[in-house]
Amino acid sequence: MFATGEGNTMTYRHWLAAFMMGVACVSIADAAGDKPRKAVVVDDDDANAPYKTFDSTPAITMGPLLLDVSEDSVIVEWMTDSPSDAKVLYGEAGLTEEALPQTDGLVPVGNVHRVILRGLKPGHTYQYKVASRRVVNLRPYWPDRGRTVESPVSQFTTFDATRPSTRFVTMTDTHEDVGRVRALMDMARQAKVDFVVHTGDGVHYAVNENQVKDKFLGPVADGLQGSIPLIYARGNHEYRGEFARSLGDYLHEQSGRYFYTRDQGPVHLVVVDTGEDKPDATNVYAGLNNLREYRKDELAWFAHVLAAEPRTKSAPFTVVLGHDPEWGWSDGQNAEWTRAANAAKVDLYIAGHLHRLERIPPGKQGNDFPILALGQDQVAQVDATATELKVRVIDRTGKILDAFTVARKAK
Repeated sequence: MFATGEGNTMTYRHWLAAFMMGVACVSIADAAGDKPRKAVVVDDDDANAPYKTFDSTPAITMGPLLLDVSEDSVIVEWMTDSPSDAKVLYGEAGLTEEALPQTDGLVPVGNVHRVILRGLKPGHTYQYKVASRRVVNLRPYWPDRGRTVESPVSQFTTFDATRPSTRFVTMTDTHEDVGRVRALMDMARQAKVDFVVHTGDGVHYAVNENQVKDKFLGPVADGLQGSIPLIYARGNHEYRGEFARSLGDYLHEQSGRYFYTRDQGPVHLVVVDTGEDKPDATNVYAGLNNLREYRKDELAWFAHVLAAEPRTKSAPFTVVLGHDPEWGWSDGQNAEWTRAANAAKVDLYIAGHLHRLERIPPGKQGNDFPILALGQDQVAQVDATATELKVRVIDRTGKILDAFTVARKAK
């Protein structure tokens, strides 16, 4: 069956490895129905390895997804169907660099993989692919290993505050409607955006990892195709459910929080976590919320970064991104958030939560800036230059529901 003469040897083992390389792969179909992208199984069986190697390969079940991009870093996140290690191969001119994560000196082994690429250059485009090798048995010595799966090569571009313009879309309250997520992501891709914002309530309430993957992160990752970064702001529904306390493992920004700032072109982005929409003492929370202290600390951060970060004054525009257009429940301090935003001359606040489109003009709620609350089946496309923000709200049929321009003001 297999030739065994000198110079023409192929054992069954080698034939099987070659066969696996050629045809054993996992399809990762994108949301637009384009040609499926293939995750490749790597034959890394080393006869000299001091541990057992099994013919067991993980499958990539979500991603890769780019989260929280900055001018010099980005989170690359993906999931596998079995415990594995993780690394990212990347570079500008080929995959010349390798990022291997560690936690307290140990390479993480699990089904969820988050690797932060650091030391990148602003406005540069990088190629990358992710790789996970199966860990069959995590013995204290000579753990049993399996094979490696690699994603297709994708690329991304880091943020760059010196760019003259940027375009992004925001969406909100997708609430586990996979068709909605896919349609809105299609719109984002067709608009050729630099990044996408989701302002929360991707789930009704957090139950488990499979729900978060299948109803939110998976469809988002499919739509963004490993090349468009996601900026995420937590919604109030992400506070609810038995898995809510674990969501940070999937959705935190790089320093482990839900509130942060980023800069892209003429826009200074301030992402806030508006918390729950009811007081901590509300009976349904059974005394297990402490938003009073959390939001107090966040408000102090919000006022500080708006007053102290140089980009708040030097950037042509400051845009706040959050879930609740009324700042959420803040123990009676909601007006303080507006005052801090007014003092910093914030230009626009984009939110959701209401499940309907509403534009709150300057002055209506003590605000000196427009507040835009999106509905569920809509995106806001924002085009920013050094002189103006152009905003269009578009529904899934392509109909323009609202359009307005914010002119640059002195700061």
